Amino acid sequence: MVVTQARQAAPAEAAQAAAQNGFLLDVRGFDEFAAGHAEGAVCIPLPDLERRAAEIPTDRPVLVMCASGERSAMAVQRLAALGFDNIVDCQGGFSAWEKAGLPVLRQRGIIPLERQVRGVAGAMVFAFTLAGLLASPAWLFGSLFVGFMLFLSSVTGLCPMLVLLKRMPWNRVHAASGGAARCGA
Repeated sequence: MVVTQARQAAPAEAAQAAAQNGFLLDVRGFDEFAAGHAEGAVCIPLPDLERRAAEIPTDRPVLVMCASGERSAMAVQRLAALGFDNIVDCQGGFSAWEKAGLPVLRQRGIIPLERQVRGVAGAMVFAFTLAGLLASPAWLFGSLFVGFMLFLSSVTGLCPMLVLLKRMPWNRVHAASGGAARCGA
């Protein structure tokens, strides 16, 4: 059974439901979640929802939020298709939650993953080029390889460097809420 419209809750109502044993699910991506999320939220990015559905409890309300409401509406549809029936869509998403002055956690100093990829790729090209000019021209192949991988990732949408950087310890969300807020696989 697919629900066309889930029950919606204003931010204050969603916060109250979360405090009363509701499961606060944030379906934004890791970067967005790390930059700021509702206290107690669990991050399962929308693309991972079906794969990680077993992590979502079925015995209590699931309060779904994203940045503004579009992805949470998609998540509600997907969860309903998976058999979840106690789903609440948080109106206005995280931006409304934050505007309402509700508890928010932020990971300090987070640099978005795409910017990290550009920085690492640029540093590698610079280093390989410098080594090629100063030591041996063979190092220039490193620059060619990085350029080729960037081109390949733009064509396929797959970026091995992004996957590697996502697993680095500085890209893990460290929750101040006793481990309740988490994101990742």
